[in-house]
Amino acid sequence: MPTEILKGKIATGLGKASGFTEVPWAKTAFRAVLGVDPYPGTVNIIVSSADDLAVWARVKSTKGIVIKPPDPDWCDAFCYKAVIAGDIEAAIVLPDVAEYPGDQVELIAAVNVRESLSLKDGDPVAIEIYETEAD
Repeated sequence: MPTEILKGKIATGLGKASGFTEVPWAKTAFRAVLGVDPYPGTVNIIVSSADDLAVWARVKSTKGIVIKPPDPDWCDAFCYKAVIAGDIEAAIVLPDVAEYPGDQVELIAAVNVRESLSLKDGDPVAIEIYETEAD
């Protein structure tokens, strides 16, 4: 049973995550979170309603599963198990950086989420977020 439901709209990201999800240490860490190899890249959701921003703030107030990079100069990331549109197992990946947009939710999954669900920018989507054990 999900602990939170978050709604937002599909948005195009900066395109930087496709390389990151292919880095060997990151793939290994994401396998531990998802149990599968992540599809190259992420799907981005923009949250705009006050209710959904409050849900996102509650989720971010927990640490989730911490992914620590091998180089201490790189940032940690916090992951939260999720299901996209009631159909695709995923994980939210939140980089631990101050300048990360407060209304953006970035997810990884084993498949291309946009293609699998026939989504395009601006389409609404719901994310079920599940309680995770923090390290």
